[in-house]
Order: sequence, then C-alpha cells, then structure tokens
Amino acid sequence: MHHASRSLLTRTVLACALAQIGMALALPAPAQAQSRQVRAYSIPAGALGDVLTRFGSDSAILLSFSSDTTQGLRSAGLQGSYSLHDGFRVLLAGSGLQAVPQSNGGYLLQKIPAGADTPTADSRGVAVMSGVTVVASAERSAATSGTGSYTGGPASGATGLALTQRETPQSLTIVTRQQMDDQNSNAVSDVMKNVNGVSVQNYDSDRWSFQARGFAVTNFQYDGVSAIYDGVYDWGTTNSDMAIYDRIEVLKGATGLMSGSGDPSATVNMVRKRPTASFEGAATLGAGSWDNYRGEADVSGPLNDNRTVRGRLVGAYQDKHSYLDRYTQQKSVAYGIVEADLTPVTLLTAGFTHQDYKPRGSTWTGFPVLLADGSRTDFPTAWNPATGWSRRDMRNTTLFSSLEHTFANAWKLTLSANQLRSKHDSVLGSASGGNPDPVTGEGAYFFMGKYKGDRRQTTVNVDASGPFTAFGRRHEAMLGYSTSTAKQDGPVYESVYPPVAGSYFDWRGQYAEPAFSRLGNDNDSTRQSGLYGAVRLHPADALSVIVGARVSNYRQEQDRSFFDPKTARITSRIEESNVITPYAGVVYDLDKTYSLFGSYTSIFAPQSNRDVNRNFLAPVRGKGIEAGVKAEYLDGKVNASASLFQIRQSNVASSVGEVNGEEAYRAIDGVTSRGVEMEVTGEVMQDVKLSAGYTYTHVRDADGKDVFSTMLQTTQPAHLVRVQGSWRLPASLDKLTVGGGVNWQSSYYGNIWNPAIEDYSRIKQGGYALVNLMARYEISKNVTASLNVNNLLDKKYFTGLGLFQTGFYGEPRNVMFTVRTKF
Repeated sequence: MHHASRSLLTRTVLACALAQIGMALALPAPAQAQSRQVRAYSIPAGALGDVLTRFGSDSAILLSFSSDTTQGLRSAGLQGSYSLHDGFRVLLAGSGLQAVPQSNGGYLLQKIPAGADTPTADSRGVAVMSGVTVVASAERSAATSGTGSYTGGPASGATGLALTQRETPQSLTIVTRQQMDDQNSNAVSDVMKNVNGVSVQNYDSDRWSFQARGFAVTNFQYDGVSAIYDGVYDWGTTNSDMAIYDRIEVLKGATGLMSGSGDPSATVNMVRKRPTASFEGAATLGAGSWDNYRGEADVSGPLNDNRTVRGRLVGAYQDKHSYLDRYTQQKSVAYGIVEADLTPVTLLTAGFTHQDYKPRGSTWTGFPVLLADGSRTDFPTAWNPATGWSRRDMRNTTLFSSLEHTFANAWKLTLSANQLRSKHDSVLGSASGGNPDPVTGEGAYFFMGKYKGDRRQTTVNVDASGPFTAFGRRHEAMLGYSTSTAKQDGPVYESVYPPVAGSYFDWRGQYAEPAFSRLGNDNDSTRQSGLYGAVRLHPADALSVIVGARVSNYRQEQDRSFFDPKTARITSRIEESNVITPYAGVVYDLDKTYSLFGSYTSIFAPQSNRDVNRNFLAPVRGKGIEAGVKAEYLDGKVNASASLFQIRQSNVASSVGEVNGEEAYRAIDGVTSRGVEMEVTGEVMQDVKLSAGYTYTHVRDADGKDVFSTMLQTTQPAHLVRVQGSWRLPASLDKLTVGGGVNWQSSYYGNIWNPAIEDYSRIKQGGYALVNLMARYEISKNVTASLNVNNLLDKKYFTGLGLFQTGFYGEPRNVMFTVRTKF
C-alpha cells in the first residue's frame, strides 16, 4: 500500500518535475547523521531564547548561547516534523544569528559576523550560511496538520507580515486541523459555527450566512489571496470542503489593508495543506445519521531522493441524505500540489483544487413562518418545502501557483496567481411563499426559477517583505500589489410562482418540473486592484508599531439584455478610484506573558444607490478601533485575549423617495457596533485542550434602532459563547480521548410580514444552547475510531429566519462514526 501510493504520486507529478538540486552541508560526520533524523515538534511561539531551549531539549542536543544573544527576539515556534537542520532553519532565519556546529556534536549560537553572508530563506524560510543552514518560515511553522495542537502559528492576514496571535493587534481566531477533526467539521460552515464571535444562519439548504461584529462576512481568502465573493449565488463558497485545508484563520474587524473592499466584520482565510518532507499517508471512513457516508485519502511526501521536490494529493467523497425530507447531497473533492526547490532560496509551487457539489431536494429559502391569521407555523424539523427535482449544482476548479525567492538581505519576494472557474446549474422549486390558511391550508405558493452561470476569476498578487535597520534597531516592512478580475455570464430565465394545490399541510413535494422560458443573457464583471504596504517598527524592545495603507481601484459592470425588444436593457457601471484605507496598530509587551494592543482599521464597500442627481453615492465606509490584552501561558501552549471594539459605518444609503420615477438616496451615518470579545485556546493542562470564547455585540443604526441584515432580515444575537475541548484520559485509559462542546447564543429577531395586521412582526428565536460530544479511541498507533454526537439535547431552533418571510430549522440530534488510519 505504501509503495503503490507513493509510486502513483511520483508518476503523476514527476512528469513535470524540475531538475534536482543537491545541497551539501559542511558538518562533522556525526552531526550529519544526527541532522538527517526527522522528529515531530510542537513548540509554540514565544521568546527566541525560550523556544531554542525547548528545541534543544526536544532534539536531545547540546545548544549553547547567552541570554544577551537572544534578548528582544521572538520566534514563531515549530510545528510538525523536521530534521535538526530544518528545525534551525525555521527558528533562526531573519534573527541575525547562526548555529555553529562544534566538534563535540553540539551547537553554539552566535551573531553573524559583519561582512558575512546574511542568511537567506527558501520558500519555507531557508537561510543558507557558511556553518549551518538556518531557516525561518512562517508558513512552515504555522502548519497545524499532524501537531495535535489547538494553537496556530504566525498569520499574515492583518498586515501582510507573518505575526503570531500575540503580535497581531486585532482579534484573531485560528481553527487548527486537530480542532476540525475533533469536531468532525467537514465544511467551512461547520467550522464557522464553532468560531468565537461568529454567528451562522442558513439562507436555505445549500447556502449559509456568516456574521461578525454586526455585519455580514463577505471577505474570503485562499492561502492569503483574496477572492471576490458573490453573496447571492454563493458559488459554493460557504460549503467548501475542509479535507484540503490545514487551518482556518478568522481575523475580526475591518480588513481593508489586505482585502480592499468588503464589510467591517471579519476575513476568513482558508489555508491549504502543504507537502511534507517525509512520506505521510492517511485515510478516513465515516458513517452517520441519515445515510451519511464519507471517505477521505491524503498522501504526501518527497518525490526525489534529495526532497527538493515534494507533492501531496487529497481526495474526498461524501454521499448523504438529510433530516430534511427528500434532500440528498453528493460532494466530491480533489486537491493536488507540488513544491520544487529551484535553488536553496527559491521555491516554485503549483496545484489545483476541484469540488463538485450535487444536491437534490434543494430549498429556495425556507418555509412560511406565519399563517394567514398571523399565528406561527409549527412544522416538523424534517419539513422540506422543496420539490424532489429542485437542485443547485455547483462545480469549482482552481489552478494556483506561486514563486518565492529570498534575497541575501533576508527579503522575500512572492508572486502568486490563482484562476477559479465556477459553474452553477440550478433549477429550483420550493413551496416557500405565502401564508397558508390555518384551517384549509390554502394560500401558499411556489418560488420557481432556473439559474445557470459560468464564472471565471483571476487573481494575481506580488509582494515583498523583510527586515531593515534604522536608528540602530531592526524593523520589518511589506509592500504589495494585487489585482483580481471576476467575469460571469449566463442565460436569464423566467421565474414563476404557481400556487400550491390544496392544503399546504398535506403537500409532500409533488409538482411537475416546468419548462422555464429563456428571456435573455446576463454578463457581469468585477475588477479590483490595490497597492498596499505596511511597516512594523520597534522603537523599543517591548514596543512594536504598525502603520500601513492601501490604495484601491474598483469597477463593477452589468449588462443584461432581453430577447423581447419591449424589455429595456439593463446596464450599470460602478467605479471607484484611489480609495485609501489606512491601518495602524500597536503592541506593547508588559512582560513575557502579557501584551497590550490597539488598532485602527478601515474598509470600504462600493454601492449602486444614486442620489437625486442620479450620481452613485460614495462608497460605504467602515472604520474600527479595538484595544485589549493578549497573553501566552505555559510556554506558549495557551493563547488568551480580551478586547473592546467599536465599528462605525458612514455613507450608508437612506431613501428620500422617488425623483422623476426613480428611487433616490442620500448618504447618512449608518450602523455602530460596540462590544467585547474574549478567547482562550490551547493545551490548558496536560492532555486537556480547550477553545473557549465569549462575545458581546451591541448593534444599532443612526437612530438607535435594531439593525436587520439585508437578506435574512434578522438581528444578530448579542451574546455568543463558543466552548470546545478534548481530554486524553490518564494512565491505563490513555487510549481514550473524550470531548465535546457547547455553543450558546442569546435571542434574536426576524422581520416577517404579517398578513393579519398588514405590517411586519418581530418573530423571536429565543436563546439556545447546542451540546456536542466526542469520543476517540486509539485502536493502534496508526488507527483511531471516533464518535461525534451533535445537538445532544435534540434542540429545535431556527437557524435561518427572515429571508423572503421564511424560516429554516437547524439539524436535530445526529451522530457520525469515523475511523482514521495513518500509513
């Protein structure tokens, strides 16, 4: 099995592999043998001296250095499997230090002499010196696969600089691979349900809405590269499969420096798995409630003897039914990536992802919430308003590549490109409209339509980052440029709204699929580009100050034409030029454990609303401030934070009525969001891992009234509690790990049209807690069996409320049994 899998991977990739590059290390013979041994490390970020001490202990080597040598320096830590050489590479690059081998087999840490070659880094941060190759790679040390950790390494989503959670002057949640496995999170929507400060609601059976700090989450990144998000069609973004990802980074607040346009809520960065330096293989099989079957395979390793070419292949397939009547879903996923060290300081990466998503019995919104007399409906949880033929097929294929080169001055230049091709083919029939009579059941009607589209998105990003010296101190800087273009086209079909025959309460999905007439064509395009930069200054050992800005250009065009000459063509063009989004942050280390932080962030969102002179309103502006404290406990095994935040929106459109038959708007101050966020993650005790957080958000408009989301027409819960954890039992029971969690949120309201009073009514979803359990047993060193129970108390609750006056129930109690094996 080992040989066959590796051979297949090798044959697949080596056809396009590059020439091998050898690397000789000038070490004594005993040190050479020792340096080739690969060990597993889980060393958290922290002061460089502390990290090196832990590394020396874990590696069983003699490492000598004075505290003065490492004073004021920090390290991103080390997570994963590394040789001794590679371990030094990750820990020391960019530090101005070198590990010099000694005749006794130990190492002496010294400053690099003046005039000596400055360490440089390959794609993984490799820095080559005369004595030993030294590295620093934020990407490598940030990887969480195989570490079993609940804490993540450095992330660059806030500023483009690789910063640890403590060094980042914003709230940052990192969901590791181990957390995803423990929680059986197979889609990004599953992950987001457990993220502190994020609430999740369903649009319908196949689309989700994420909200943070009072606003919708519309900023998504893949390996740090922003993607243009379409919240209407979704294109499969919110059900992206997690099999191919190492971790999910959720940066809270406005993120205009790196993402450009969007909402001041959060940015979700999905970081893909990378190839490993040694062979690793894993397979997963799962079976659960409602005929839910899933399989995964993951193979990774070197493709040549020198390990300068490495590859990884991941595949997943899921076939499941649902708690919803008539709903089924099939999903297939494939991922491949190759890394090649062109030189010791140059890395080429190329890969692809593919996801095919085919549901049947798809709902279009939810079910009616109110009856004709204004009373509440009370359907069973399994109630599905969709016809059996209703479907929302989505296919996404991404090609990506990057080239990274590290110069002699430790500056790194990165060029990356992504091309995403998305197709959706939806034929929807959902009995979601109207208000049934409480006695006869009559009065409901269908939402029916056909939607087909082809979307092509190309993103190119180039950035350079590295250290520089000024005023006798070492600082870091980053400068980059990104451009992204999304084009989508497709036919325009009619939508129809036939009545439900007879009583809605007796309806069970029967209705013949109609032939939808094609009306015309739709062509849309969005282009966004930006020049951005940031500087991280160190005026004192304990103080870091980050300042930056982005200058963005944005253009969106729509052209919808119709076959009927009597129907007017619809065209629009929104363009914003040289929009500046500044950034500022400060972090002050009180001691080795605690740091104070503060930040000012901004973002903008173009809008299509026009004033009385038919000019587009200026972009909506979002500005946020945040201040708090962060901490690292137990040698960095535990991260904790607490902060206060405030976000204000301006230039929000407010209707002034019709002018010459057209709706006109004026710009006013908009939503203000204030709150508190607290979080702790990590191994709080030996073999006890915890991720726990609390968020309070107070959201009001300029008049002090509740704010309802645009599409869902709901408020957001003011209080959120997210607690997940695991405990490996001691002594003779150490093969058993138990865990679970509780997700609690306070009440919220939906704005639903009430036919009895001919006005909107507030429909309340009371606060509720979802309890989940997990147990995992280690059958052997390489085989584990897990059982997950979700919604243990079988709570019935709305997870969607207000979209076109409908509601949507969350999943009732369900279980999943999973077997994982490594080879």
